[in-house]
Amino acid sequence: MKMTFQKLVIGASMAIGVSAIATAPAHATSFSFNNANEINTYTGGSNGSFIANNTVAASQALNDGDVSSNVELWYTDENPTSNVGFTATQGNYSATVSSVTASDWSSFGSQWLSSLLSTYTPFQSLWNGFSANTQSLITSSLPSLGIGDPNIGSFQFDQNGGVQLSLVGDLDVKARLSATINTNLNAAWNKVSPQFPANTPAPTLSQVNTLIPQLQSQLTAIPGQILLAQSQLSQLAKIPQTSAAISTIAKLNAQITQATTLQGQLSDQITQLTSYKDLLNFQAAVNAYQGQIGASEIAKVVDGTNTYYAYSFNPMSTGITASDDHVSYSAYYTWNTPGYTDPTKQVPEPSIILGLLGVAGVFATQRKFKKASI
Repeated sequence: MKMTFQKLVIGASMAIGVSAIATAPAHATSFSFNNANEINTYTGGSNGSFIANNTVAASQALNDGDVSSNVELWYTDENPTSNVGFTATQGNYSATVSSVTASDWSSFGSQWLSSLLSTYTPFQSLWNGFSANTQSLITSSLPSLGIGDPNIGSFQFDQNGGVQLSLVGDLDVKARLSATINTNLNAAWNKVSPQFPANTPAPTLSQVNTLIPQLQSQLTAIPGQILLAQSQLSQLAKIPQTSAAISTIAKLNAQITQATTLQGQLSDQITQLTSYKDLLNFQAAVNAYQGQIGASEIAKVVDGTNTYYAYSFNPMSTGITASDDHVSYSAYYTWNTPGYTDPTKQVPEPSIILGLLGVAGVFATQRKFKKASI
């Protein structure tokens, strides 16, 4: 009879604990999309399928717990012109996740670049050695990286309304980064090439390193040439203005004008060739970099009155690749708002703790009874 009573007490205590766990508050997250025509859902795995313009499939991908299934925001190209995405709602909590535009890049581009350089430190010293013109050129070209159309693998709120999402992408973006640098190289050469003979091929790094000092030497000599011509003009002004003197004065003025024009041209050439040289060095450094360069795509997250740009440089393998190109979706990157607490690691409710303590107490009492009966 005593054992039966003990079993009843234990069962009741365990029931209290389990009941407390089962009745812990849980709310489903709902999603509404602001432009269904610009979303594309991948159902997950290496054999997944793509479902365009379908908000039901998109909501399922965000909720299914499969990191490889995802929703691409602004999928028609890689250069979003508006913030396409979704608003997630759970109870009193709400947050909007969207694609990133060129206008957004102007707000956070420097922040992202600083994070990139601090993550991949071999490029930091290289960047510090770039001219201001090169740094401006690279910063202005960041939107062309094509990472503002994020693939969102999952979204969840924590107990306090904090946000966490996973961004599905590639383990290594080195090839994409190199291609962007190459585009910038072509643009840099197109700016300076008109100042060279027609059909002049783009110079190599070695050729640029030889050419810049030659141009700099010519530029350095020009101020002296202008001063000499001006001095000769001053001397001519002191003598009678014969036809010969007037002719010489005209020639000297023409020389000064030509020298001044050449000075500006040489200065522009040196500035543009220096940027071209910097980009050649950057490309060489990226191609020679040992290891992967992991960088997620970027999402804009508006959480109440706060605006964040979600990105990461810490990839985790998904173990799969996309069914169409067999390259994409090889990695996911986790991002969360400051202070986010993983709901799966929440401290148990007091009632749960009390229930478990009750179970422990009964077992301890039972152990004492056993000892006493020996």
